[in-house]
Amino acid sequence: MPTDALLRRMYEDFSALPPLENVARSVALDYLAPYNPVHAMIWHLRKNGTCVCLAQYGETESYVGRVYSATEWRALEPVGSLALNAKKEDAATWSADREFVVINLYSQNVLIGFLTVRFAKALNDTQKLKLDSGDCGRALSLYLALRFLEKLEIGNESPMEKQEDRNLSQRQLAILQGLSEAKTNHQISKDLGYSVSTIRHETMRIYEILEVSDRVEAAIVGRRLKFI
Repeated sequence: MPTDALLRRMYEDFSALPPLENVARSVALDYLAPYNPVHAMIWHLRKNGTCVCLAQYGETESYVGRVYSATEWRALEPVGSLALNAKKEDAATWSADREFVVINLYSQNVLIGFLTVRFAKALNDTQKLKLDSGDCGRALSLYLALRFLEKLEIGNESPMEKQEDRNLSQRQLAILQGLSEAKTNHQISKDLGYSVSTIRHETMRIYEILEVSDRVEAAIVGRRLKFI
């Protein structure tokens, strides 16, 4: 499946806010299935530094609901060291044996958690997973932000509460809807009948009005303000 189609499908599935256990299962069995994962876990990094396992797929022992102190989760191997050493520009951080990967999850430039995946055998060419893991991370970030917005304490909510302070034109609202559905600029251009350059310009205006820096944040704030 082409990358943009996969990303769109993930956004559609996760935007419906399915149960967490379904999300962990979908990550392993649907989106990353070609790489033969045997275990996947979704973690939430709390504002106080503690970390909790929200969902998992695989293994008989359940870690769901376990809360780890800042010291404890940093000491978990290979989770802690990989998560702490991850660079934001990298979609995934791998263990030395290439059998385990950590995908950090961000919202509004804040680390809110991570996805960890263990594979049945070492992946010799991790570049094949790079795009899929990046797409999966963006979709999961949006899911967590939408489902646990208040609990995750993401960003400064006070200036976002008043919709009247953030007026969008009908064209911008239509483009925002396309952004929330993970459509590319070319797809939005084709759907709405505007040039790609117009879509780019209006997207930047949307970012300015909503005070965000990317599409995921725009979707989060847009949904909060009931624009989409």
